[in-house]
Amino acid sequence: MTFKYKHGFCILRCQPFHIGHDRLIKQMMQECEQGTVLIGSAQESGTHMNPLPYFIRKKMIQNVWRKSSDYARLQIIPVKDTERIPWNYHVLETINKELPDRPRPDIMYVGDNREYLFFASDVPNVGLCSRTTQSFPFLSGNMVRDMIALQDERYKEFVHPENQELIEKNFYEDGLV
Repeated sequence: MTFKYKHGFCILRCQPFHIGHDRLIKQMMQECEQGTVLIGSAQESGTHMNPLPYFIRKKMIQNVWRKSSDYARLQIIPVKDTERIPWNYHVLETINKELPDRPRPDIMYVGDNREYLFFASDVPNVGLCSRTTQSFPFLSGNMVRDMIALQDERYKEFVHPENQELIEKNFYEDGLV
């Protein structure tokens, strides 16, 4: 199989991992020989904006992708927030440190072109993938978290069935809502 790019990456918080995130990863894996998902704010958990710890967010992606023939080409790594050095440098150094055998990324996948601005001088290509569709025009992590907090069962329309039990255990049983 021939791919358009060698190594693509995206940065997602996955609070929780939803179908919009998955749509972006699918596009990346269709176009790239290797793909890397960086889970942002990896050091954060137990807050309103970042209720889930990194390992749960990584598990959500694995639950959906491990059955895919593309899974061996996909890496999932943490990236912590920083204010000490420029964000683009920090992200690219994190990739290089965690995945030294992978080539430097030649494309970044984003849901909004503004997310690419920090990287435009370091990553030659951008893949824009809308996380929303006609069927799901208002999809956002905030919306999904709010529905979970309200115990609104409609949240299940926006997350993969493989993750519903994990979400309910970590939001309801562990008292995050």
